[in-house]
Amino acid sequence: MVNPNRTITNRNGFTLIELLVVVAIIGVLIGILLPVLHRTREAARRAECTSNLKQVVMGLVMYSNESNEAFPSDTAYAGVSPAMKGLNLIFPLYVKNKGTFNCPSDSNSGNNTASIAEDVAFTLEQCSYGYDRTHNRVADEAGVAILADRPPADPVGNQTDNSPNHDGQGQNIAYIDGHVEFAKTPLAGWYFSDGTRDHIFLNSALSGTDSVGGTDTAILHDNP
Repeated sequence: MVNPNRTITNRNGFTLIELLVVVAIIGVLIGILLPVLHRTREAARRAECTSNLKQVVMGLVMYSNESNEAFPSDTAYAGVSPAMKGLNLIFPLYVKNKGTFNCPSDSNSGNNTASIAEDVAFTLEQCSYGYDRTHNRVADEAGVAILADRPPADPVGNQTDNSPNHDGQGQNIAYIDGHVEFAKTPLAGWYFSDGTRDHIFLNSALSGTDSVGGTDTAILHDNP
């Protein structure tokens, strides 16, 4: 038998305190998850960039196989650093997809939708990677870097700066033997006799211009 004096209370919603607790928990979870998601996304982009750079360096190797072991270089190009015109010599015969030259972590990547003309210098929007045009596979060792994520705007004044690609956390680097690795510092080129490594964005004189060949590397972009 139901007690006629019993009060039955129906709750149709949450109290303000309960709602605030739920909102606070959601905020904490978002704060935890967003950095993880960013790192995961950047890891995926870095892997895609590695794949792109591998394809480009393989294009350089194939070019050298048909050019007396020399990598592409347009010595007639009238400019301070004709790296990007030399790199474009492998497009489209050895690297057919223009998107291969774009790093997904590069904020300028793919902004230029115009077709790439052959035998001209890549623009910043057309190519995310820098190149050292001075090497060949006869004179140089396998550990010499020739290709990497584009250099910082002022590698001479900021000698420890990484490429602006990948949030400045490092750069993918391709070497003469065709392998690609990610380095967290630009000091990732040739090993000197004292055990230190060559700065990939500068030549030994720290001039920021073309290297003079040999083991020295200066990864350049005509339009950084």
